Amino acid sequence: MDDPLDAILARQARLRELPAPPIRRALREHHRLSQGDIADLLGVDRASVSRYESGERSPRPRVAERYLEVLDRLASRR
Repeated sequence: MDDPLDAILARQARLRELPAPPIRRALREHHRLSQGDIADLLGVDRASVSRYESGERSPRPRVAERYLEVLDRLASRR
């Protein structure tokens, strides 16, 4: 069984890999997606995505994990 602390630390390390806010926005816009589209994928409201892209807020850990997955997939399709 995995050590719970290791799992938490691994998740936090991965969250530090989120691209900078302007890159988040650029990836979304490059693929012609709206903030609402991303919000639907993440299970948050459009205003939250706006805050993530402006750097005003950071997503909570579980949302950040999904956001990173979405951004990684967008980046791989550039």
